[in-house]
Amino acid sequence: MSNKVITDIDEVLTTTRAVRRRMDLDRPVGRAVIEECLRLAQQAPMGSNLEDWRIVAVDDPTLKRQLSELYTEIWDATVAQPLAGGEATTTARLSPSVRADPQAQARQHRVLTAVKHLVDHLAQVPVLVVLCSTKPIPQRPVGGTASGYYGSIFPFAWSFQLALRSRGLGSVLATAMAHRATRVREVLGLPDDWRPVTLVPVAYTRGLDFRPAARADLADVASWNGPTERAGSATR
Repeated sequence: MSNKVITDIDEVLTTTRAVRRRMDLDRPVGRAVIEECLRLAQQAPMGSNLEDWRIVAVDDPTLKRQLSELYTEIWDATVAQPLAGGEATTTARLSPSVRADPQAQARQHRVLTAVKHLVDHLAQVPVLVVLCSTKPIPQRPVGGTASGYYGSIFPFAWSFQLALRSRGLGSVLATAMAHRATRVREVLGLPDDWRPVTLVPVAYTRGLDFRPAARADLADVASWNGPTERAGSATR
């Protein structure tokens, strides 16, 4: 195991952020540290006790450029053009202008700016990790096999991100890449049953001083024995 730069698990859990603008695009990321973090992520919970995840780490410049081109297409089709045209659903979900107050509007503007920064620089990110599933695609978004499908790949992804953070690397879940899953599979020459679910760009971070994010009071989102007995009053 390589030397970890953050050893406090609570710090890792509370400061693992979606990193885009603070990726160090000039510092190489060795294959050994990526594989080490992937091995740790293999210990994540999995649906049906089956390792149906498949992972492709990409450091080849040509392949990264092709994936970057796909990601730009997705941004234009699902964010830039709908927002410019005032499409109602996208505007309600993403536009800073519809947020409740100036602080929320500014925060959403920063998020969109950071995402666009990643879109523009994805090919320069040292390693792009494509997480795939070999489970059959769920027929329904909720219920049925959906919980096992997503309940395997995303615990893996989060464990991978935590392991990266503890070693001074940053990442983000670029789930929009699933909009071009078939083309991702073609670019990487993957078997038909390897279904790309998300992309995880990985780089060392510029600095380690990430802080816990602002979140709702626990009483607003958690309760005991139903919805009326709000959490947050228990003594430690």
